[in-house]
Amino acid sequence: MSLSNSKKINSFKRIFTNKIVLVSILFTLLILVIFHIGSIIPTPGIKITGNISSNNFSSMLNLLAGGGMSHLSIFAVGVGPYITAQIIVQLLSSDLIKPLSKMAKSGERGKRKMEVITRFLALPFCIAQSYAIIAMLLKSGDGNITIFGQSNMTDLSWAEIITLIMIFTGGTYLAIFLGDVITKRGVGQGITLLILSGIVSSIVSNFKVAFQTIKSDYDLSSTTNYVSMVLSIMLYTFFFILLLIACVFINDSVRKIPIQQTGQGLIEKTNDLPFLPIKLNASGVIPVIFASSLMTIPTTVSQFLPSSNEGKWFIDNYMQIEQPFGLSLYTVLIILFSFFYSYVQINPANLAENFQKGGKFIPGVKSGISTEKHITKVLMRINWIGSPFLAIVAGLPYVVSMITKIPSGLAMGGTGIIIIVTGSIDLWNSILSNSTASGYTVDRVKIESQIYEGKKTKKSDKDDFKLW
Repeated sequence: MSLSNSKKINSFKRIFTNKIVLVSILFTLLILVIFHIGSIIPTPGIKITGNISSNNFSSMLNLLAGGGMSHLSIFAVGVGPYITAQIIVQLLSSDLIKPLSKMAKSGERGKRKMEVITRFLALPFCIAQSYAIIAMLLKSGDGNITIFGQSNMTDLSWAEIITLIMIFTGGTYLAIFLGDVITKRGVGQGITLLILSGIVSSIVSNFKVAFQTIKSDYDLSSTTNYVSMVLSIMLYTFFFILLLIACVFINDSVRKIPIQQTGQGLIEKTNDLPFLPIKLNASGVIPVIFASSLMTIPTTVSQFLPSSNEGKWFIDNYMQIEQPFGLSLYTVLIILFSFFYSYVQINPANLAENFQKGGKFIPGVKSGISTEKHITKVLMRINWIGSPFLAIVAGLPYVVSMITKIPSGLAMGGTGIIIIVTGSIDLWNSILSNSTASGYTVDRVKIESQIYEGKKTKKSDKDDFKLW
């Protein structure tokens, strides 16, 4: 048995023999089941009488809602407004607004204050997006959707519209709460897991619809067409698996920066040195989620504009993600967020400062500013590989949709596959770290109890001797 296989077996043993980790995993699954049940129950007042035509805006909303948009549930808006608010707060806290910048650097207390600001800022975005969803549903429903018995937006009273907005807004904050509960009490990052659960639950149905779409292009009366259809389905599946493998490879690829400790002694071989690992995809899935969230803003704004407005015409014809300009903008946003968020995650300035305080250094590089510049340089070079890959994979389904009849939400690759790969790997790493940490805690408690019992036994022996 190889060393790597034995490590994996030991990891599984450590997880399944650790009661604390098992309880955390079961608790996370329970919350995800509750969220999924809520996402398939339609919102009170909304009645679906037939098939609903979907577009890229609704598909993206459904992605950020963890599948809640497809069933028009209370989670139809999802966590998109919260993610948009997070983007704005993080951008403003990068030395643009001094109070926010101080908050970001003031530890856990500052983070809590920024979280409160983010949630307040998410409220207007949530209200605007809720109204946009109501308008979009009645416009694209083709009479198959009625809201409080009405099929036109003008027939709804303001009380009915406000009621629905309150329901959708409450669903968003409930989803945020469930995500926080997972992050604090369960395993993994809560918001990412909510989105991941919606994507995973729709994989089988998406493949069925994609295969049916491919099948509809062929006349199965002849054997040749039947063989061509089978080959097309096999080719589709092959490229999907190939992209999945490529995403896993990129996500696991690491650039190792060697590190040496002051006074450690000369080590001739660089491979023997400890290292600082920087992932090729250092920012993970966050840039794709951020870019997807921002791309919903123009379409949300267009729902408030009259049909004759030039701004609405520009948004509908240029800012949609299925249009070349909109797709280019989406790609650029992913690349920009990859550079920005990887810098936030790694933070070369803090790393250089911690190295200097701990007596560590990179061989051949001076401590302080030179170390910071070196890490930044390495990070920028890595991002020129990782960020275009993210952008290509995320934009691929829209390109496939332009060429073929397969809807973008069902085309191979895209945001969904990136979230599946990155979210699954992050979840596994979180389970491993929790099992290691809780294992150390259990061992410490056992050692302390043994020491206490030993002291108690010695004391009782002395008392017995005195009595004798």
